[in-house]
Amino acid sequence: MKIFLIGYMGCGKSRWGKIIAGHYGFRFIDLDTLIEEREDLSVSEIFEKYRESGFRKREYDALESISDKENIIVATGGGAPCFSNNMEEMNRLGTTLFIECSPQLLRERITESDTERPLVKNFSQDELLNYIIRHLNNRMPFYEQSHYKLVSGNLELDDFTAILDPIINL
Repeated sequence: MKIFLIGYMGCGKSRWGKIIAGHYGFRFIDLDTLIEEREDLSVSEIFEKYRESGFRKREYDALESISDKENIIVATGGGAPCFSNNMEEMNRLGTTLFIECSPQLLRERITESDTERPLVKNFSQDELLNYIIRHLNNRMPFYEQSHYKLVSGNLELDDFTAILDPIINL
């Protein structure tokens, strides 16, 4: 069983991935962390050194490397579903769950986060919101291919288990 959490940066994929994995006794994999460990570089350093295209290649390779793993919850990077037929592959390999979030809440979470986000690090608050809106609109056709969707804001573990229990406890 593989569960892939997808959605824009700041929607809560890593946070919820850890909680869900703990609840089901599954292994949690953060795709960005896996890439960092494999490269011995941070995501920001990978973007700097290899540009976005180099990062996306590494992201694809990391996704391929976990294709044979079982009982995992995977938090993907926000762009992972949008490149290299990754969304199609994740839907084939397991269950995809899109965590949707409003652009305003995403901006708030990104701004307050300690995580360095290379795609948005030099934006003012207004620029960041406009960027998120545009970027989210471009990514939405990929996110909407997900098997399931939850809207973030006041999510609880019960929201996830209502969807995942029937799948995991087949």
